[in-house]
Parts: sequence; C-alpha cells; structure tokens
Amino acid sequence: MAKCRTCGKEMLTDDGCILIPIISKGKEYNPIKMGDPGDWREGEGPESRCGDCGAKMGNYHHNGCDCERCPVCGGQLLSCGCIDR
Repeated sequence: MAKCRTCGKEMLTDDGCILIPIISKGKEYNPIKMGDPGDWREGEGPESRCGDCGAKMGNYHHNGCDCERCPVCGGQLLSCGCIDR
C-alpha cells in the first residue's frame, strides 16, 4: 500500500485526503472533489472510488493523484503547471 504524503493515510483504503488549497498566480482555489463537476468521474455512482488514489465520491483526491483535475485549467493537476511552486 502507499501512504499519502499529505494526510499520512493509506491511499487506496481511506475515504480521501484533507483540504489543501491550490495556489495559482497568487489566487487560492479549492481542489475538485472526487465525482464533483469537473472531475474525470463526475456523475458516477456513490460507491465509486478514484482509480489511482482510491478517494471515495465527495472526498478530495490524495496528494499526487494522477486522476486529479486542476480547478484552474481543467487539465491533469500533476502536469498542468498552474500551481505556484
């Protein structure tokens, strides 16, 4: 199993991660929750889980999830370049 580097929980068995705002060009955005509008799995059933990090519907993806979308551009958060680093 893999532990999330943000919340420290087992990624595939925990419900989801904690809220960590995304900062882009000095502006703060809330991450897109699993299944919410804009998420890759939007509209799926309530028992669905993220195929990468295991987050359940209505919870935040774990840090570093390949399936998390950027709330700024809508692309893959890991590779979009919107986050201020």
